Amino acid sequence: MYACRHALCNAHHLRELTALEEQGQGWAAQLKGLLVQIKGAVEHARLKGQQSLPTVRLLAFEGRYRELLAEGLAANPPNPPPEQPKKGRVKQSKAHNLLARLRDHEADVLRFMHDFRVSFDNNQAERDLRMAKVQQKVSGCFRSEAGASAFCRIRSYISTLRKQALHVLDALVHLFRGAIIMPALSGRVVTPIIRKAAHNRSRLPALPPRANASKLVWGREEP
Repeated sequence: MYACRHALCNAHHLRELTALEEQGQGWAAQLKGLLVQIKGAVEHARLKGQQSLPTVRLLAFEGRYRELLAEGLAANPPNPPPEQPKKGRVKQSKAHNLLARLRDHEADVLRFMHDFRVSFDNNQAERDLRMAKVQQKVSGCFRSEAGASAFCRIRSYISTLRKQALHVLDALVHLFRGAIIMPALSGRVVTPIIRKAAHNRSRLPALPPRANASKLVWGREEP
């Protein structure tokens, strides 16, 4: 376990709450609405340049969250232990398991509300891992540790370019021409770092204008 704080994915919670709502659990629909409301409040505050929600709103959201959990737990009490004792924990309903998780890990569920650096869901993390899983499904494995390391470095470079709004195709063209665009930790565009010697670069053809290069798609120009 890494020594860091964790956050639970609320996109998964919304799907589970939707399933319970379809079963007639009214508290689930209200809790789903509350999470979406908090998400909207955080996005609105971030657009206004705020670093956090007002304390009054935080307390109101937390209070409503706990009220709905209490309502859900009252409607879905834990199953009693069997008459014949068995090893392990008593099997509970999906509704009770979800409620227990939301109750016991409240800080991780609502971390996006207290820390604006935390996302509402883990969709970005899943997107970053998706290509590794696609490669695994297609090829099954890497033939060497060096190949796996190269794949991860390439995917990491492309992912970072996209997160910093840098043009991926242009960056790759610069890369193979010897002028490497290094993404910055601050998110600003950095002047390309030239890795090749000057006499080697002089033989390379000039790059196309930026306006045209932005329209290039797999070797052809968009209309």
